[in-house]
Amino acid sequence: MKTIHKGFSHTQVFHPKPDQLASALGNHGVDVVSTIHVILYFEEAAHNLALPFFELDEVSVGTHVNVDHLAPAFGNKPVTVSATLTLQQGRRLEFELKAYQDDTLVMRGQHHRVVVERSAFSLPEEGLEDPINLGSTTCGSIDFWFDFHSPWCYFAANRIGKIAHQHQLTVNWMPVHLANLSDAVDGRRPLEANKRFVDWYQQDQYDTAELMGLPFCPHKEYPLRPSRALRAAIFADEQGLAEPFVQSVMRGYWSEQKDISNLSWLAEQANKVGLNSDQLVEATRDRKYKHLLAQNLKKAVESNLFGLPSTVVGKKIFWGNDRLDLLNHYLSTDTSSPVLTSNANKKKTLD
Repeated sequence: MKTIHKGFSHTQVFHPKPDQLASALGNHGVDVVSTIHVILYFEEAAHNLALPFFELDEVSVGTHVNVDHLAPAFGNKPVTVSATLTLQQGRRLEFELKAYQDDTLVMRGQHHRVVVERSAFSLPEEGLEDPINLGSTTCGSIDFWFDFHSPWCYFAANRIGKIAHQHQLTVNWMPVHLANLSDAVDGRRPLEANKRFVDWYQQDQYDTAELMGLPFCPHKEYPLRPSRALRAAIFADEQGLAEPFVQSVMRGYWSEQKDISNLSWLAEQANKVGLNSDQLVEATRDRKYKHLLAQNLKKAVESNLFGLPSTVVGKKIFWGNDRLDLLNHYLSTDTSSPVLTSNANKKKTLD
């Protein structure tokens, strides 16, 4: 999303159609453009204002409308809508709009939109309801389990969306507290291993960051408590903006030494990606999101997870950032092929 200067405006003329009149919606005898259709004019004008500033494959969706319908717009005359940008915060856009018919102000109001990738709304192709044998996973999606606590989750969070998009899948962003998961399943604790391994393990993080072209500068007080950020991530996922929010928080924590437990800073990240910062902060305190985070832990244990990041396709687990290449290969492979079937049978025999 490119920067749009505050005050940038766009004017668009709409020619009402018979099915846009209030009478066509059941309000018999009222042959004026319905309120809902003038609002739709507002949405289209605001979207078209921002359209030249989108990156490839970006679209915008409406999130808020507040209007005053002041006068009738008759069905036999054009309606002129002016849209003016009043705020851009990352992917969040706010507009002032006015609709006129001749010199009469028909409607005025405010409208908010969020810029997202078009792929977020893609449906699986007809006839391919289970193209990769997703099993218990929702059709057309994969589960990505992560915690801000892990640098490997930082790396993987910057890869998983691209891999899913390549295979026309969506990502279910599944935050879970890694320390609690490790306690529940007696999982791996690499920093508690012998010194030689820990030295190699930490160097491997820097090497991976360099390979991926990502900045890397761990927080001096690592580890910080991730619970607030994890609850915020659940809220972001509900709003369809988990990927940019998680990436922004990960980058702040793992390259800028930001405090992921600081609510003011989390609110800044929310604004950057088009989320309502007040609602996000409230979500970090809401018992609902505490419960959802606890439910994620329960589901992670039931899914046989033992570490993060983990990507789950059906019941198949791909653990770690370095296993995302295997995930990509698996998604690229016809799982009904005789070779895979034979290998699966061999594994059963060995088990």
